[in-house]
Amino acid sequence: MIRKRETEQQLRERIEDALVRDVGVSPAMAQPFINSVLRCFAGEQPYFPAAPRDYPVLQIRGALERGIPVKQVMKEFDISRASLHRIFPGGLPKKAANDADSQNSMNVATN
Repeated sequence: MIRKRETEQQLRERIEDALVRDVGVSPAMAQPFINSVLRCFAGEQPYFPAAPRDYPVLQIRGALERGIPVKQVMKEFDISRASLHRIFPGGLPKKAANDADSQNSMNVATN
């Protein structure tokens, strides 16, 4: 998804919000930092990579082991198939064998 080009004021507000939230400075204290950052990157379009995303791996594994289809897991956890394979490099978890089913399949009449 491509974000529309922001105005300088919108960019200032985003940086200020981040400084107030993440650093804990007041909006007034944030202004010199904002000015410095904007001067530093004036006229440029720097690329800042997205922060790595943390996935609820245990919940995803549980869903796959319960037999929930991969496409449904992808939708439910907002994750791509490629990301699933990065999380589970040895292969996606399979549906766990039900104890009752496995015992019934092993019961053989011997007479």
